[in-house]
Amino acid sequence: MKKSYALLILACIYMVISVVCKANTITANPGNYKTFLTQLVASDTLLLVAGTYTNNLTLKNINGTATQPIVITGSGNATVFQGQSCCNTISITQCSYLVIRNLKLDGMHEFVDAVKAEGTTANWAHHITLEQLNIVNYDADQQSVGISTKCSTWDWIIRKNIIIKAGTGMYLGNSDGTKPFVNGLIENNFIANTIGYNIEIKHQLDGVRNEFAGTAVNGKTIIRHNVFTKDTSSSTGGSARPNLLVGGFPLKGWGAQDSYEIYGNFFYNNPVEALFQGTGNIMLYQNIFVNHFNTSGFRAVYITPQNGVSPQNVQVFHNTVWTANSSGGIRLYNPNTSFKQYCYANVVCSASPITNFTDTLNNITDSYSNAGNYFLSATADINTLNLYPQNGKLKGSVTQSTVFQNNSNWNKDFNGDVSDWTYRGAYSGCCVNNGWKLQLDTMPTHSTTTTMVEQPIHNYEYMISPNPATEYVYISVPQNQTTNIKIMNTLGMLIREITVTHPVQVNVSAFASGMYVVILNNSLHQTQLFIKQ
Repeated sequence: MKKSYALLILACIYMVISVVCKANTITANPGNYKTFLTQLVASDTLLLVAGTYTNNLTLKNINGTATQPIVITGSGNATVFQGQSCCNTISITQCSYLVIRNLKLDGMHEFVDAVKAEGTTANWAHHITLEQLNIVNYDADQQSVGISTKCSTWDWIIRKNIIIKAGTGMYLGNSDGTKPFVNGLIENNFIANTIGYNIEIKHQLDGVRNEFAGTAVNGKTIIRHNVFTKDTSSSTGGSARPNLLVGGFPLKGWGAQDSYEIYGNFFYNNPVEALFQGTGNIMLYQNIFVNHFNTSGFRAVYITPQNGVSPQNVQVFHNTVWTANSSGGIRLYNPNTSFKQYCYANVVCSASPITNFTDTLNNITDSYSNAGNYFLSATADINTLNLYPQNGKLKGSVTQSTVFQNNSNWNKDFNGDVSDWTYRGAYSGCCVNNGWKLQLDTMPTHSTTTTMVEQPIHNYEYMISPNPATEYVYISVPQNQTTNIKIMNTLGMLIREITVTHPVQVNVSAFASGMYVVILNNSLHQTQLFIKQ
């Protein structure tokens, strides 16, 4: 009997704790949302309903915990914050353990930033997650930024966002190196047609990392599975910028062992500059670099000193580089000889394919014009581009891999398939590429084409197939769950919108050739790309 009472008491205590600790969801609209911001506490969710929000989202001293973050979420593209000339659209000051997701931020071509961690005296922002934001029209100037940090920031997650036509896609860290961006995860983002950088991460000066107790002595920033692309709207001359630029680290003390892992990204076109430029400790692998602009004076991949810091530990392996740049493919310049720099198992089709690396092994190099000898489809048309190896090509003896095994997913290829280290370049395999993996989420698989239009098909995890497509795309979503599907072009224009409760196939035969973004708003909240041939 005593044992039964004890169990009953424990059950009651558990029920009380469950009720007390239950997350609180607050629903707000454009007219009242500001009144709730100062009331948010750990585990709260502020749900912003569909509508147009003409005032900014000022977030100051909003702090959750590691186990109970504060979440601010919208209804995807239906929750729209419009840019105002007065202030940045989302302003973050002294916040932590905060998640912001499922919003559309329309800059209205004003000279403001979409999301900014403000840089006034003694500010900081840590453990911030930004995901599934659709950021458009922040293009008034190259200094107008999609996601910007000007204070000390650490442990940020930036994923599954779309940034199109911004002045700069992301600018992380203060320009003078005094307020670093540390220990970040940047993944599954699509950044296109920026005037300046798709992303820049600024350098760190000596002695700035221990300003706040929360920063780690050593950190790693991971940049993976993103799409970085620029077009002819890019700034030129002295204002020209690479797609991705990463800055260096201190030579001693806190931050000296920081590094970048940059893998599984697709870099496509830059008419005025390099696709990638960086210094410090750089691990660059399983990426695809393509540039059809012949930009004299710039390499596709340029690892070079910046702000007084020379390249340190550098590992460049299993990348595919195809570039028309007359100045070359992968170039290492003036490295710090106290460190090691490796260039292994890459495929580079370019003038001056690999220069200045002293430790090279099993790279395959050729000219830009000879790329068709190795890949399934080496074409300047992205709709038919397929850099998967031909049968009998890009394969050889096993490449020594011991030095690379501390990297994340070191044994996977661009498609996520296991690599046996006998292939060169970003792919490990030949002959049939099971999906030209320009993905922001899950990887698509191919299906048999039929002539039915928007008819239910079998239920499985969200995927788009075939990809590329000519007449129809199959979009698999959960059965019996309402899903809003938006198909947008890379300029942010809505091309098609449907609401379904089952997987569908959509007729895209009338779509212009090019790349499209598919956004699902349901419990999945996923985003993918597909190519219309």
